[in-house]
Amino acid sequence: MIIKRILTVLSLALVCSIGNSCGEPAGNGSAISGWEKMGEKTEEEEEENQGQNNQGQETTDPEDPYADCWFKTRGIVAGWGDVYAPYSSYKIDYLEIAKEHGLNTFSIYGPDRSSQIWKDYMAEGAKVGVKFEFQEHMMSFLLPRNLFSTHPEYFRMNKSGVRVEDANGCPSSEGALEQVYLNAKRLGESYKPTNHRYYFWLDDGGDICYCPKCKDYSASDQALIFENTIIKALKELDPDALLAHLAYNNTTNAPKKVEPAEDIFLEFAPFHRDWSHPLSETWTEGNSGWTHAKYLKALQENLKVFPKETAQVLEYWMDDSLFSGWNQSNLKPVPWNSKVFLDDLKTYAKYGIRHITCYCAYVGPGYVQKFGFPDFLIEYADGLRDFRKE
Repeated sequence: MIIKRILTVLSLALVCSIGNSCGEPAGNGSAISGWEKMGEKTEEEEEENQGQNNQGQETTDPEDPYADCWFKTRGIVAGWGDVYAPYSSYKIDYLEIAKEHGLNTFSIYGPDRSSQIWKDYMAEGAKVGVKFEFQEHMMSFLLPRNLFSTHPEYFRMNKSGVRVEDANGCPSSEGALEQVYLNAKRLGESYKPTNHRYYFWLDDGGDICYCPKCKDYSASDQALIFENTIIKALKELDPDALLAHLAYNNTTNAPKKVEPAEDIFLEFAPFHRDWSHPLSETWTEGNSGWTHAKYLKALQENLKVFPKETAQVLEYWMDDSLFSGWNQSNLKPVPWNSKVFLDDLKTYAKYGIRHITCYCAYVGPGYVQKFGFPDFLIEYADGLRDFRKE
């Protein structure tokens, strides 16, 4: 996903053993009661959430040839080496795919953003309607670890009562929040998207703070405290800025005690699901005890907190870094299943999701050389472009 992918860190390899469906149980075939109605709000819930769901409503771009598409964001997250290999006979022309098949959002990690090559690539993307954004884990830059020696109070306290600089920080520390604010402004200049959607994720899988002031806040609540600070800084640079709250791993469940500032949007990433079965098969179990029913419930609860109109899903249907165990020297074929993909689109649309992007890390020249052209890229783009909610 992620900065760890960029650094080729394999510490999360244990999660790559996907596809562990528990099978359909006897009886009513559901892991929870009434799952068929998940995503359908009662009239009371609709009225209660009407105000907050009006935040960030979007207008139709008259110049967008795909303005009638249900999914407004049709994106990919990929490495620079995946999308740019001008001298390789195995290169994939992602911009041509975008032009011909309706992709409109690229998040590319790894380029030299000050280089003319990158600037030229962005300019070519703009010609075919591609917006650029940057989805990365940023907490170590927002709260630099070298501050620990002089300001340990900025950093999280572990369960043993010891301050540690391994991950994230202490959201109850005014000094930590000040550092996050100042660095968010600096980073916002370097990671400025062309669609006003910013992604300053917390540390991947990092633990949270257990100090007396923080211990009663969940991981999601602690993340949101930092995000509420970050969006204030970004608004000074970009009045139209939106900031993602990444619901992923330990922040998958909705925050309970902290309310999001205006223009923070949900980014829901079901990292532990099973991609050999659609989410609608709610009894299916992926990794770390996450059933599809549990994920759909978490999505439903998050949509009570964050505006539905701007909510986005970050998927992994095409993420070969995940399926290859983050080992680019030992690529595995992407287990693409078009039926699962199309069924998932129906499920997400049922919840009102209109923004979807997906990792396709490691799907570049090396993948083409080993497995041939990845036709699933075309199926993915066409599926998002052609989907219409029933």
